[in-house]
Amino acid sequence: MTTNKSSSPLQVAGVLAALLASQSLVASWPLPGNALMLLPSEGAVAGLGDGIRRGFSLAQEQSELCGAPKTQWSVGWIKPGSDPSSQLGNRRLPPLLLAPPATPLVETGLLAQFEKRQVLLPLQRGASLQQLASRRGSDQLWPVTPARSLEIDALVKAMVQANLRSFLLISDGSADQQLLADRFLETMRLQGGVLLGTDLQARRVNARDAEGLKQLVSDAEWFSPAALVVMSPRNSELMLAVMAQAWPEQMRLVWNFAPKTTSKQVQIGVEEASRGPGWGSFEKDFKKRFGYKPGTVEAAGFDAGQLVALSVLPAKITTLNGMAGFNPVLKPASICANVKIRKEGAAAKPLGAISNMDMKAATPPTAQLDVIQLEVNGVQLRKSFNLGAN
Repeated sequence: MTTNKSSSPLQVAGVLAALLASQSLVASWPLPGNALMLLPSEGAVAGLGDGIRRGFSLAQEQSELCGAPKTQWSVGWIKPGSDPSSQLGNRRLPPLLLAPPATPLVETGLLAQFEKRQVLLPLQRGASLQQLASRRGSDQLWPVTPARSLEIDALVKAMVQANLRSFLLISDGSADQQLLADRFLETMRLQGGVLLGTDLQARRVNARDAEGLKQLVSDAEWFSPAALVVMSPRNSELMLAVMAQAWPEQMRLVWNFAPKTTSKQVQIGVEEASRGPGWGSFEKDFKKRFGYKPGTVEAAGFDAGQLVALSVLPAKITTLNGMAGFNPVLKPASICANVKIRKEGAAAKPLGAISNMDMKAATPPTAQLDVIQLEVNGVQLRKSFNLGAN
């Protein structure tokens, strides 16, 4: 039996088939259960749903093997960027909701506050997290994936260790990239870094502005920075334009992503995928179960699934506080160890696949990130930074 997903933006496909036991899909809205996962119904982010569900299902499967009760969870589809409260009104909601990628945080916070429910944000990573603590309902919003700003912090740490403290800083001018540039500049200055030239902040560069690019090259030749730091997505027009210029030989090119293509400059960048202490076992188990290596999306689903699994065990969990079984200050433990801990009535902390699982409400977790140096001859040097380590 299947559902007609097109008949309603948030028609639920029912309680998904658990990977260890068969459950029928139903066309009507299911009982509240333990958790409701909201996924985008259309657009570029719609394809993320499969990865999230696979990671989430693996966490449920492993918890059940360790003796945890079966999780009753369901899936609903919602139009990307829409207010979830408009479609969740008058519904009986479970203790935990999983918000879709790039959910509008103002509206989601208001929903969490009004319904008094805890909301996990599995794939919320952008600049919006920087204002999360000031939002209404933020004490009930839980980011699961480290923020993009953590990548900037790792990049700064690597540059400081390499004594690359003088730099020029440019961005493509988009809001997200400008905020990342601001974070870089603030963090670098705290570490003794110096922005050269006449700019007080990141220079906005149009990749199609030949004169602007010519002036940037001239400034690099005049001020001799140790690095040109570029805030722009991979394979953007600005990245390609920067790669096409003739720069001073000793100047590094620094990106907010991992460099893949060699150039006449040594390049430094940060891997977008973060890691937690549980990544190794998760990757092995996931590949064995589904036949391919997981990435950020699957890891986020897995960690969200671990948090939901803690809430299924009855000790100290109420409808109004689905996160009561989680304590970020504890030492992380395996799934089986946490099932035992929760059955004894104490809170627990999972081994995170994508982070150190040290998040709090309105505060993203930290993680291990790799900074990569790509030499002119194609040799790749990799160094790991765990920004959550003591």
